[in-house]
Amino acid sequence: MNELKRTTMLLAAFLAVTAVMTACGDSGDSGTKDTTPAVTTEAVTETETEDPRIPSNLPEDLDLGGETINVWYFTKNSDAAERFLDLVGDPEGDIVEVALYERNLAIEEQLNMKFNYVDTGVISGEVGTEIRKVLMAGDTTYDLYSVIQWNSAALALEHCFLNLTDMPYLDLDQPWWSQYYMESLSIGEDNMYFLAGDISIDMVRTIASMYFNKNIYAELYDSADYLYEEVLSGAWTFDRMLEYTQEAYRDVNGDGTVNTGDRYGLITNSFNNMDAFSFGMGAQLTTRDADNLPVVTVGDEHNVDIYGKMYRMITETVGAVMNKEGTNPTLDNVQTFASGNALFLPGFLYTSENLRDMDNDYGIIPFPKYNTEQESYQSAVHDIATLMCLPTTCTKIDAVCATLEAMAYYSYYNVTPVYYETALKTKYTRDDLSSQIIDLIHDTSMTDLAYAYSSGFNNMGMIMRTLAAEKTEDYASYYAKREKSTLRAVEKFITNFEESAE
Repeated sequence: MNELKRTTMLLAAFLAVTAVMTACGDSGDSGTKDTTPAVTTEAVTETETEDPRIPSNLPEDLDLGGETINVWYFTKNSDAAERFLDLVGDPEGDIVEVALYERNLAIEEQLNMKFNYVDTGVISGEVGTEIRKVLMAGDTTYDLYSVIQWNSAALALEHCFLNLTDMPYLDLDQPWWSQYYMESLSIGEDNMYFLAGDISIDMVRTIASMYFNKNIYAELYDSADYLYEEVLSGAWTFDRMLEYTQEAYRDVNGDGTVNTGDRYGLITNSFNNMDAFSFGMGAQLTTRDADNLPVVTVGDEHNVDIYGKMYRMITETVGAVMNKEGTNPTLDNVQTFASGNALFLPGFLYTSENLRDMDNDYGIIPFPKYNTEQESYQSAVHDIATLMCLPTTCTKIDAVCATLEAMAYYSYYNVTPVYYETALKTKYTRDDLSSQIIDLIHDTSMTDLAYAYSSGFNNMGMIMRTLAAEKTEDYASYYAKREKSTLRAVEKFITNFEESAE
């Protein structure tokens, strides 16, 4: 890096960082719009006050008479780099598993009910398909379903789930529910089929984040803290990442080609990492009209420009490798990074769980912005996030809703702080600044309707990953050929959604 350029950048970062660090202090408030799932760091602050808890709206004398709530859920993943937490918990497991186990016991005691968690053994990629089979058969075995967003959201359009607006006991304005996220998955007025927030720790675990090898960075630029300061000053952009990527690359085997055995600047996959890069740069594939109905903006110029930057990364940037080969490219990338052979690894907060044994120190940062004028970082919630739903076959609506409210409430105070403050910020990070950056990442989390319901939008919610995987250059013409079919698909999507709400 040019020394004058680096010095100028660092001076700007140091001048800006104090104010930004103040804004990203104890509450992690990045000063951005409220695009945060209900899991918040404020829960930890509140537990330290004299009156630590917001009162639950559940009646103190509520007694469910020993009712058993049968929960359909899964733990088996389709990708070896991913892991889903077991809702049952484990009294002898890690701290988060213990917290989940104790949450369940507390709810059973308070409400006089019993959980019957049924781990179906279904792999995550087949969750939507299997639930459809069960519910279409009219099976009333299960009272509550834990689903995976990407393959289950569309089931709301097939009359599989109940509309949760105005359900008994559910107080969705409380901070343990993610009003933003639930509204992001709904259209029109008073249509809400999915519960999200503290009830699922995966709402935090699946937020997009990047990792950098502190040893490599410090070798190049003297101190790893410089990159943190650049992030906090708002100067961490996609172009800066590409500069670092090229400067970090080393042709270790001396064959003049970027290949196995070299030290990479960036190693990425061709699918969910591409989603996170595009949303990180402010991609907006849909907006809403006055009736809260979706308006397709896939072809907007800014989205075209964003993909242009991504195309340059995967085709022109020396030291950037997009891995889509092998049985599990994501896990291969994690292992490459963990072995010290790459400066940057795109991923999600759960990726840190696979890096605990890494010898080199690593840091956590958000995905980069489009440019310094972009108002804030944007951290996409991976579409493997888990959501809670009530089936249309549910015969215990009152008891299930009371249980759900208690699950979210106890998670907010007893599970989220354990994961967020103790496991994530202490066990899975290597320094204090990573902890502060995690607050920033958490508080800029977001999603897009076209991403959540990609099939209903002619798969345009994943247009960036589709083009990147094939290294196709012309975004504008690709979408232009599909615009009419996309608009027809969205019109049908809206109709089906509205009919499902009736």
